[in-house]
Amino acid sequence: MKMVKVVVGLMGSSAASGSAKMSGTEKLKPLLDILKSHKIRELDTARAYNNGHNEEDLGTIPFAKTDFSIHTKAPGFSPESLAYERVKLKCNESLAALKQDSIDLYYFHGPDPKTPVKESCRAIHDLHQENKIKAFGISNYSPKQVEEIHALCSKNGWIVPTVYQGMYNPLMRTLESSLLAVLRKLSMNFYAYSPLAGGFFSRSKEELQSAPEGSRMDQMKVFKNMFVNEVTLQQYDHLHAVCTSEKIPMKEAALRWIMHHSALTEDDAVILGGSSAEQLEENLKACEAGSLPQSVVDAFETMWKAVQAGGKAPVF
Repeated sequence: MKMVKVVVGLMGSSAASGSAKMSGTEKLKPLLDILKSHKIRELDTARAYNNGHNEEDLGTIPFAKTDFSIHTKAPGFSPESLAYERVKLKCNESLAALKQDSIDLYYFHGPDPKTPVKESCRAIHDLHQENKIKAFGISNYSPKQVEEIHALCSKNGWIVPTVYQGMYNPLMRTLESSLLAVLRKLSMNFYAYSPLAGGFFSRSKEELQSAPEGSRMDQMKVFKNMFVNEVTLQQYDHLHAVCTSEKIPMKEAALRWIMHHSALTEDDAVILGGSSAEQLEENLKACEAGSLPQSVVDAFETMWKAVQAGGKAPVF
């Protein structure tokens, strides 16, 4: 039985993430204690989470940097967000906030539409030469962009990206036949975020159709636009019926699917979050459960085939 690694994502501990209820050190400490009890040793954050306050919260908890490997990200997406000086500035800000001398894994959060990628990657190389970062990752890039970045870094003798972070769940599987092939060829590991499809597998059908105010799906409407439609709602009924017959909550089933039945390998990871310590522990226990009955696996496969056939497969 394969054992996919779990990395805990702290977007849910950022007040700026919409549905967050875990911001502040007084709430982060018990969360970290829970993680230690489950032998989780890697945390995922970003400079953008809570305008940098998430990193600052971690920096005020001494055992956060001694007991955990903390991964963070340079802001991306906007023009010049990954300009040379900007990348170095944001890395230094993260180091100061975390009260660390180096970052174990430093990502580009997303593409910069204006800055030449060579300039951005040169900044990463220089940060690595200065011992400020140990490993380089990229997130939310296309397969073609991944190949270009890796080739550029290899050609110049720079640190190459070894981790890709992207969205993956039972409703978001297009990358299995595209991106994953590129990552395997380049010996890059895949860290999957949003395993519950932005709350699709953790809410009732009624809630999906009318997302509760303040919920993740309400605040981040991109998830509703991607995952809630007539095809997925029809398949929701079938999956729910099968899970009910097997006495497995749908949320647990989705997490067990990605841990045991997805295209992830033992070198990959699932980025798991939660809006409370209790919810996070519930999710961790689901990940620790075993593989699913074949009837549930088949129901997930039926759902995906219906999404593909209906032209509703999201591309991110």
